[in-house]
Amino acid sequence: MTFRLQSAWLLEAVADISTVDSVFFPFIHRFSALNWLSRRDFSLSVNAYSASQAMLLRAWLDGRNGAFSDRNLQKFNQQIKNPLDLSLNPFRAWKDRLFDRQQLDYLFYWREAAFEIEEETQREIFWSAVYQIMSCWLSNRVCEMPAECRPDEMMGLMLNRHAEFIKGREAKITISNSSLEELAAEKACLTVFPLIFGDEENAEITLQMVFDAWQNGHDDIEQAKRQMRVQLRKYQIDFSKPDDHYLINRLSANSKVAALIWSGLDLPPALYEQELVRPLQNSLSTRYQKSRLLMKAVDRTCDAYDYLLLFY
Repeated sequence: MTFRLQSAWLLEAVADISTVDSVFFPFIHRFSALNWLSRRDFSLSVNAYSASQAMLLRAWLDGRNGAFSDRNLQKFNQQIKNPLDLSLNPFRAWKDRLFDRQQLDYLFYWREAAFEIEEETQREIFWSAVYQIMSCWLSNRVCEMPAECRPDEMMGLMLNRHAEFIKGREAKITISNSSLEELAAEKACLTVFPLIFGDEENAEITLQMVFDAWQNGHDDIEQAKRQMRVQLRKYQIDFSKPDDHYLINRLSANSKVAALIWSGLDLPPALYEQELVRPLQNSLSTRYQKSRLLMKAVDRTCDAYDYLLLFY
């Protein structure tokens, strides 16, 4: 199942209730879902499910640390003129399955080079650029599109894109990586709970698995998948457990509005209303006086809908 965050729809719905000046996400598992929200004129507090997702959020959505320096660009973005010894490459099992030989050489070189970058914030920008390059390469392989430039040229383009992307950003975002049990409620107008009910299977999740394996220096995608699923399941809210209802109450305690958002597939909306919405309405009735369920059809032939449940 693929989770879709329709940010404009969310803000439009909440605007009928309250002016949004701050938003808190106790959990997010795809940093790209926040690109648009991070450019709105309000403060944003985000708790990432993994250290690598928190790193990507810091690099791309928080502009306080600036761009990758020219000095580091010249030092660490070098052209590889001769093939590297493939037997020394820890990612050689990916050859012709995920990446070609030249791409593997650069992935090996970039990982080693990153550890030579002294400033942690600069290292994170460099790693985040590799994440974006991997995304391009994996997409091109699926579409059977040839590479249009050398890997070192692509790294230069991606770091320039990063500099442009963060230009003009103000320090309105805070990022954490804590368990739901350790997390404290934020004082925010809106607290948003993205709900996941199973293991997602899509291109971005595959990218996360490959990147996590690369960052940890091994080629075992299945191991990365297992570790990711273990981490994600810690953030799956089980509505059959009263403790998880309490968790939503606790984490939204300082908010005017709480929003639960999810994407459904192969189940009719009436089932979600019966099994999820009504129990939540009963559980949160002492905290919030009103609630509203909104939905958008994505594909009615397979009961694919996006849902938005507001409490206020």
